[in-house]
Amino acid sequence: MKANYHLVWLGLVALLLGGCSAKLQQTTQLGGQELQKAEERLTHFMGQSCVEAVDSDVKLTWRAYAQQETYSAAMQAAAPALLRLSLNDSLGRPVLLLGSDGKTFTLADNLKAVGYTGSTELKYIRRFLPAFIPMEDLFSWLSGQVRPERMQAAAARTDAQGRVWWHGGSADGKTVHILALDEQNRLSRHLVADKQTDEILFEARYSKYGKTPKGCAWPGRIELAGKALEAEYSLEFSEIFGFEPIDQKQFHITLPPHFTVKQKNE
Repeated sequence: MKANYHLVWLGLVALLLGGCSAKLQQTTQLGGQELQKAEERLTHFMGQSCVEAVDSDVKLTWRAYAQQETYSAAMQAAAPALLRLSLNDSLGRPVLLLGSDGKTFTLADNLKAVGYTGSTELKYIRRFLPAFIPMEDLFSWLSGQVRPERMQAAAARTDAQGRVWWHGGSADGKTVHILALDEQNRLSRHLVADKQTDEILFEARYSKYGKTPKGCAWPGRIELAGKALEAEYSLEFSEIFGFEPIDQKQFHITLPPHFTVKQKNE
């Protein structure tokens, strides 16, 4: 494993989202019975009950500049935006440890005995998790779900291949959320696009779904890309230990006394 952990870690903190420029497909508005069926599918998807926490081991991969790196990590997450991520070395020892309540974060670099703390709205974080993605959507993106307010008054459209897409507005008025569901009515793609240019800024592709104790399924693999970031990433759940509620204390990282602590302000 290469030693440049910071470059990789910053990407991982960004929910593994990466960049390439692409535009939305041409679509046409649905009507009649087709529209009714599409609306029923979306209503069923948005209304299903789902788990609100996950305890797992994951594999994180980033691809950029003709290079690829894969890392093993332990991840706990809970709605709406709690996250604990431990990036391990080849012997399973934690190298970097992140804890966040969605508003603040603590990052521990065990190799350098340095800790970083700050707000999740800082450029340090938003460089990789753009401002048009609210932090409160974090668990939704991880679980293959969509917050209902992102798809209010959604319009159903179809492309040349007959696939249905649902277009919903964003609070900022500058972006749109676009969804595609698979044959089992699970989320297969979730895009955020520029409302004026149709450029895809942020995209997640979901696959390898498995069962949960609730009405929803859990994605086993998430592939992410988009213009807003500099690489392509994937997150694969190598083992899921459970979906039970997690004590919020688990997301608080206490830095050892000998660590140098640096407050992030930008």
